[in-house]
Amino acid sequence: MRIIPYELYPYAPDISLCALRKEFGMYDYCLNKNIKNKAMQPFLDLGRNYFNLSINKWVLEMHQRIHYVNSFHDFYSKNHNYKIVNTNFLVILECCLQWELKRFMPHNKNISWYIIIKSFLSIDNQNNLYDLLSLDMYQYLKKWYCDNFMFSNKQGNLKPKNLDMKKVILFFKQNLF
Repeated sequence: MRIIPYELYPYAPDISLCALRKEFGMYDYCLNKNIKNKAMQPFLDLGRNYFNLSINKWVLEMHQRIHYVNSFHDFYSKNHNYKIVNTNFLVILECCLQWELKRFMPHNKNISWYIIIKSFLSIDNQNNLYDLLSLDMYQYLKKWYCDNFMFSNKQGNLKPKNLDMKKVILFFKQNLF
């Protein structure tokens, strides 16, 4: 699975949100050991504060959906402070593209991942980027992402392969800015 930008928790499919329970263990391990991880690097670069923020927001979302949260995560979220840090928009875009390619639907929302992405741009008042990210550009970025970082498993489902977030962010920047 993957680490999810906390801004996407309200939209995250249940399977992705619940899978974070085990992903937080790998995330914590990489932070503690200062390990580099091509797929997680944007999150690791944000440090322990972002980790604490992510767990806290995750626990709140899990409780809101009435999903099980173990006592460790509950305790951790109540006893670790954080400051709000915004996730890089391009990381949020990558996550939405991956979920669309996997045919994951937004939780309890009847909207597309593209509309969700556009809503983040309107909230951040990034008018120039809002105009640049047309549906055609979104489809172009999605195709590139699929061609470079996804593969079909035996069941025909798309899965990430050799995800390198530095390459993804660089390509998105070159095409959007």
